[in-house]
Amino acid sequence: MRVVISAFCFFVISFSTCLADYNQSKDWFYSLDRGQRIRIQHLLVFTGDYRTVVDGDFGQNTYNALTSFQKHRDYPQTGVLSNDQVQILLRDGLDLANRVGFKYLNDAAAGISLGVPVKLFDPPSPAERGTRWRAFDGSIELETLMVPAEETGYQDLFKRLAKQRSGRVIDYKVQRNDFFVISGEQDGRSFFLRIMKTPVDSRGFSLSWETKHTVFMDRVAVAMSNSLDQYDGTADQQLGAAPTSPPTGSGALGKGDRIN
Repeated sequence: MRVVISAFCFFVISFSTCLADYNQSKDWFYSLDRGQRIRIQHLLVFTGDYRTVVDGDFGQNTYNALTSFQKHRDYPQTGVLSNDQVQILLRDGLDLANRVGFKYLNDAAAGISLGVPVKLFDPPSPAERGTRWRAFDGSIELETLMVPAEETGYQDLFKRLAKQRSGRVIDYKVQRNDFFVISGEQDGRSFFLRIMKTPVDSRGFSLSWETKHTVFMDRVAVAMSNSLDQYDGTADQQLGAAPTSPPTGSGALGKGDRIN
């Protein structure tokens, strides 16, 4: 009986401590302005500790990301970052962002604004429904696209792209009223798709890479997903493509998924 009581007391104390840490982390996070909160979440994406929506709000995912960041650097896992820890987060998060050349650009062809790891790619070229970017060795590919609703509806597009078949394995898929995300493997390559819904079309991007790049491309894909926004104007800085025929790639859409 004493063993049971001791175990129960330990559980209650541990739970109370965790709850206190969570609430303290929440209070600290909301003491920051919204811009700072969003920046911290973005940086945690690049450190590999945060893999969901960047919105500046606090929840279990944000708490887990903060404590994961601290754990990987041998800090006490409180969920509250000291000024020195914030500087380490800034250094480590920007390290990957700078190495891949993560840059916010506008793509008039696909009608999107997107963060693009420009250092990974050769100059872009036109794609059938947007713009295509390709690494010099073809190991990483990015394609933007816009699909008119009258041609393929949002729901039908999700069903088509989320379908498993020979050579294509879906690891993750989620559909909301205004966007969907699908990731997995196709023909030995990892892929990530994010498509947003507008009143007249579906638009977004398809990203694929060889598995040797997975360590950093998983992070880049989530960062790109969080950067996606609608764009319908003339840009100073566009994904603009040279008027040449695009190379045939092995992107995430695959031959059977091309929207012809």
